[in-house]
Amino acid sequence: MACAIIWLSTIELSAQNKDKRYHNFGTERSWKSQVYAGLLAAFSNVEGVLAVDFGATGGILYKKKLIAGLYGQKMVTSHIRTNLSISDYPAGTEGEIEMIHVGGIAGYIFKPEAVMHWGVSGSAGVGKLELLVRDPLTNETGKTYSDRIYIVVPRIFAEVNMTQWFKINITCGYRFPGKVNSYYTNQSGEEVPVFNNSDYTKPEFSVSLLFGTYGFRTATFF
Repeated sequence: MACAIIWLSTIELSAQNKDKRYHNFGTERSWKSQVYAGLLAAFSNVEGVLAVDFGATGGILYKKKLIAGLYGQKMVTSHIRTNLSISDYPAGTEGEIEMIHVGGIAGYIFKPEAVMHWGVSGSAGVGKLELLVRDPLTNETGKTYSDRIYIVVPRIFAEVNMTQWFKINITCGYRFPGKVNSYYTNQSGEEVPVFNNSDYTKPEFSVSLLFGTYGFRTATFF
């Protein structure tokens, strides 16, 4: 009798989960929110040169579709300015550009249970854009021009569910920085913008390795 009850209970649970793609742990209720975190690499253009950023992201997925998260990234490639004509420096001064920013992310995933799926998102962040000027006599950083920047990036992305806890995200976006205001005085006594918005208003592509409590048990293509 006990064996029959166990056997019937097993069949009932299997029938309940036949078409489910989430782990329900023997019940019809699944978790409404999941958490995720991961590493990212972003590729863009800064002043005509390929720029690479490394960073991290994390957040919450609500009903596996709505995204609310945070990110942070820093440019790791070297971007050198040459022949800077600064009034209180000799000719031939060099400088190096640095950029870092952090902010929030919001988005939506379409058919997240499919092995391959897509979505839309956007981020808004605040950061710092700097020009570190080297003294040509000592080869040390003698002066730094710094701007606080605001960056907005609308995106479209594709994802691949690799396992129930790991997926790969590939994103295409366009970076819109806020106005930059720093100026320096050149050797002719003219004020020259340190940064130009057009040098940073560029497409941005990124790859993220995301780990989370996604809970997918099986999957279908689209």
